[in-house]
Amino acid sequence: MCARISDSPKSPKASDTGDAGLKLDILRARLRNVTLDVVWRQWRALGAGAAARSGRGDHASSALIDPEALLLVSLALMSEERRLTDLLHDWGARNSDLLSVQRVKNLAAAYPAEVQGRLREHLSWFATIAHDEGKDLRWRSVVGAAPEMGAIDGSPQTRKGKVRSTRARLSEDAAIMLRLRLGFGVGVKADLLTYLLARVHEWATVREISKAIAYTPAAVRRAAEDLSAARLVESLEGQPASYRITYEPWRTLLGLEERLPRWANWQDRFVFTTAFLHWVDTRSARPPSTYALGTQGREFLERYRSALERDLVVVWNAHTKIQNWPAFLSQAVHDLAGWMEEMA
Repeated sequence: MCARISDSPKSPKASDTGDAGLKLDILRARLRNVTLDVVWRQWRALGAGAAARSGRGDHASSALIDPEALLLVSLALMSEERRLTDLLHDWGARNSDLLSVQRVKNLAAAYPAEVQGRLREHLSWFATIAHDEGKDLRWRSVVGAAPEMGAIDGSPQTRKGKVRSTRARLSEDAAIMLRLRLGFGVGVKADLLTYLLARVHEWATVREISKAIAYTPAAVRRAAEDLSAARLVESLEGQPASYRITYEPWRTLLGLEERLPRWANWQDRFVFTTAFLHWVDTRSARPPSTYALGTQGREFLERYRSALERDLVVVWNAHTKIQNWPAFLSQAVHDLAGWMEEMA
């Protein structure tokens, strides 16, 4: 896949300066639909009863599934896609023990304040299911005043009598994080191994690993030192210390493909999506002028720059000449949506 490095967009056509609200609605629909397609595909790879929306059929994912990132974006999008309510209920009752409660909390904190309230409500609902039906006491700290899902945004209550999810299927390479957790236990060590496996023979510092898997640097350092002492990973002394995995022995042991799907930083992309959907919704009643859209769009892109600059999806800096920020915003959202389609 060729990464797109954005520069100054071409001069807009006459239609580009039309109704800013209409253009935002089109962008919203594009990013929403692509993200939901990614979500369905990833749940299906984990054995959930989720059909892909695009009808492209089964194919090997180019990116690893980040289970906590997938859970959170699914909870955030339940109001957009009602079928997720049933899926999450059944999956949580059968598979909550494969998730890291601490990592869920860490990743949830990265969502914008504007959507935090609703996300907390939906997460509390999921935690209640995991605790009461899944008998997973670790979720007690997340259980709050869990609402009835039928009372939120007109979403239907979960339907009884139909199982939409079974025990997670861990045969696909994209699900290797859950597979390692099943063998090594849920925690930083299994996730650290997953990240290093996805990088193949590349060295990674504690800071890089910590940022990717959302555990504190201290926890990552302790885990990496333990795994190095056990000779499960290689270490490179220095400032900073670095770690890596030799892929071939693990490939043979775990029956993996020639190369594992890559680590795709889905968390950043999913946060961008939910933030963008909310951002557009707050402007739907009074669509901004083209000038205001450019100013506000620039601020939004700067705030969520990490979702775009990773993997060189979209790159810009202080020296990039951008004369038309609405056009740049539009291209950036389309580029991110295209990248997500290719990686799912």
